[in-house]
Amino acid sequence: MGRGARVRGRLAYHAVIDLMRRREVDGATAFLGVDGTSHGTRQRARFLGRNAGVPVSVVAVGSANTIAPTLPELGVLLERPLLLLERVRVCKVAGARLATPTELPDTDPSGLPLWQKLMIHAPEYARHQGRPVYTELIRRLREAGAPGATALRGFWGYHGDQQPHGDGLFAPRRRVPVVVSIIDTPERPRDWFHIVDDATTESGLVTNEMVPAARVASSGRGASVLRPAIGPTE
Repeated sequence: MGRGARVRGRLAYHAVIDLMRRREVDGATAFLGVDGTSHGTRQRARFLGRNAGVPVSVVAVGSANTIAPTLPELGVLLERPLLLLERVRVCKVAGARLATPTELPDTDPSGLPLWQKLMIHAPEYARHQGRPVYTELIRRLREAGAPGATALRGFWGYHGDQQPHGDGLFAPRRRVPVVVSIIDTPERPRDWFHIVDDATTESGLVTNEMVPAARVASSGRGASVLRPAIGPTE
């Protein structure tokens, strides 16, 4: 949706995140883009201007039973919404462990490699041993030899039973949501999960999902065919 899009006088991303919370979805975070296209129209942020069309993406995590009822309602709230659904495993909610990362083979039956991703959602003010959770995670993962981790700062959202929140003009500390992503080969995320589990004992929504590698091949007619790897559950 666009940054300035509105629903009945409210900002559209506020309306979407409020809907997710009413439907008891585990968490939702809004991210502000700087450039992108929607239905073939490019929207780029500019130094001067309202930037009302600059893309906003809302990432929500929940069970099929909570996500499914929101889909027809999103179709009513938003004009021509673009939606992406992916399977994830919810490993932790608000510090409580629910599952561990899925065990996957290194490749699919055709030999294409599989990867795994861990995502940790937590507010910027969340602390572990006196440090922000996201900075502590990245520090410890780096020391343990993880190949990389990325922290993305959202600007509005919630997880668990929190009220949707973001920065306030006179707030003494930043309240925006932050998401940390870790991608590695199938056997390693279980190692990294021990670090993640320890750093999210009090706060955080942790998910795990398969990331398929892909091979692009010629179709024989001058076009390319994209074939992603197939996970064991598909």
